[in-house]
Amino acid sequence: MHTLKVQLGLTFSVLLFISMFLFGLVLLMFWQRNEIHQETLVSSRLLQLASSSLLPTTHEPGSKAFSPETAQLFEESGILCLQWQKKGSSIIFSHGTCPTEPSLIPLLHEASQGGSKKTSYSGMTWNGFFFTRQFLLLATPFQDGEESYGAIGLIRSLEKSSMAIHNVQKIFLAYLVINVLIFTTIGFTRLVHLVIRPIQRLAELADSRRDQSDTSFFPGERWGEFTQLSLSLNRLVSRIDGDKQELRSTVQSLKAANEELQKNRDEMIRAEKLASIGRLSAGLAHEIGNPLGIIQGYIDLLSDNTLDAEERKEFSQKALHELNRINTLIRNLLDLSRIPTASTIATIEVHTLLKDILETIRIRKTVVKINYTTDLLAEDSSVTVDSDGLRQVFLNCILNSIDAIEEKTGSEKGMIHMATANSISGENENLIRISLQDNGAGISEEHLETIFDPFFTTKEVGKGTGLGLAVAHNFIKKSGGRIHVSSTLGRGSTVTITLPLASQADSPPQQEKEA
Repeated sequence: MHTLKVQLGLTFSVLLFISMFLFGLVLLMFWQRNEIHQETLVSSRLLQLASSSLLPTTHEPGSKAFSPETAQLFEESGILCLQWQKKGSSIIFSHGTCPTEPSLIPLLHEASQGGSKKTSYSGMTWNGFFFTRQFLLLATPFQDGEESYGAIGLIRSLEKSSMAIHNVQKIFLAYLVINVLIFTTIGFTRLVHLVIRPIQRLAELADSRRDQSDTSFFPGERWGEFTQLSLSLNRLVSRIDGDKQELRSTVQSLKAANEELQKNRDEMIRAEKLASIGRLSAGLAHEIGNPLGIIQGYIDLLSDNTLDAEERKEFSQKALHELNRINTLIRNLLDLSRIPTASTIATIEVHTLLKDILETIRIRKTVVKINYTTDLLAEDSSVTVDSDGLRQVFLNCILNSIDAIEEKTGSEKGMIHMATANSISGENENLIRISLQDNGAGISEEHLETIFDPFFTTKEVGKGTGLGLAVAHNFIKKSGGRIHVSSTLGRGSTVTITLPLASQADSPPQQEKEA
């Protein structure tokens, strides 16, 4: 089985060899043509030498045409024979051994009659890559003194030129083989590094877990690395399908578990509230017992017939006050522990609700004079909530601020400031932010983390149950909002409530003002 490496290596080598061979072949052809042209020029000069070297006794029978030195030069130059003919004469003189074929006589006649040089080639010989000319025939006119004498020609062998070309071809072949080996090695090494190894790593990664299915993406003959990659990818896809089914089953299980968890969570919340009631019972035993004892004492006094009407009225009001105190404790307890039921949800204006609460609060008499200020800058204050619940949240916060101001010692005048502004959450939800700031006693840093816990209070016994902020926190959270308290001991506190708007506007909110 041929691997991808062998196929790519062979393909790369063959293509490189063919391209370099064709390029070299073209160069050799041009070089051979140039070589023959050079041989023609040399032969032309030899003819000029021959025509000027003819001896005066050349035309006499049996006489020598050239001197021994010139004859030896012609022989060494590859001239097979020389022939010349006087103009108008049929006698042809020769030097050397002239073959029957090719014949130089027709070329002599053409040069003599035309008065120009004539060139011809004859014979073919194989020199390794292609055929080359075997003989060169050249004839040119010459003069004897001032008159045209006729024409002289030669037949010259091109064997030396053919051998030179053949030797160059051997050098070219050696050069071709060495270059192919070098460039194939370099190219194949880079190809393995850039292609083969990444494919192998991908196959190993995809095949890190094996499957029983070995159906290839490429049908038919196996193709080495591509077959391995195909099988690995097929196994990977099979595992993905299996994991998808397993994931779908897991999602269904998680969905069912989440529903069960949500149900359990609701039960735990209810159980926690009921447990809180139990903890509250112990904490409120003293708070409820004292008012009951006081009420019982007043009732006993009211049975005394010696009391006048004014005293009876005073004792009755005090008994009612203690009853209202007990009723408030029980109502707050029920607000915290009751199971959420369908309440009246409506769209209300926060600004209108805040103004109404302030009008009610201003009527209440306080130990310290308190100045109420507002900065209602929110352009949109409509929210969809239980209006009674939101009213109770704001009222509890304001009453807590009043208690904190009255608790603070000193002659500083009390201040409660309410402000609103629009903002946008991280999820691009339009919100309204309500802040309530006072300059009361404040809350210590260690108590800030527990102020929303049920029954936690910093007030004296009998003045608070610790349920107001717990009820407010649960209500705001159920309404989709958030409540946050920041405070500095001795300087005051700020309660910030954030609620989603009833209408989601696209316009950017107004810049919030520092409270």
